[in-house]
Amino acid sequence: MLLYSSKGMVEPPDEELLIPLGKADVKREGSDVSVICYAQTVPLALKVASQLEEEDISAEIVDLRSIKPLDEKAIFDSVAKTHRVVIVEQDHPFCGVGAEVCYRIQKNIFDALDAPIIRVSQEDVPMPYNERLEHAVLPNAEKLIAAVKQVCYA
Repeated sequence: MLLYSSKGMVEPPDEELLIPLGKADVKREGSDVSVICYAQTVPLALKVASQLEEEDISAEIVDLRSIKPLDEKAIFDSVAKTHRVVIVEQDHPFCGVGAEVCYRIQKNIFDALDAPIIRVSQEDVPMPYNERLEHAVLPNAEKLIAAVKQVCYA
């Protein structure tokens, strides 16, 4: 099962390990699209942002870090800067965190959007136990790149 994407020993960083609740972190600055993510989708988003940079697409990666409380200001600031949003999460699309973030963006700063919000989430099926099927169900680089290109070229 895909519990963690890291293998081997992990050396603890020298900095503080406590994450302040309700404070998102912009992991990468960008100007073309805001990719809002959390948990296991953060490394995926960072990898995709590097790939998109080669195609002249500048993706800002916003790591929510906590979902309750939600750092709306960080989300809204990023959206106001890029005017395009892709939300990526390892959750079902119905009634998930991505749906709530999408709702709040549309409710509060709809006029800042230049394109519809796109969500990349787990397929709306029960999570399979087989590793190959699990990879097919979860968000991946190919799906995220397609979503970013769709929102950027809308």
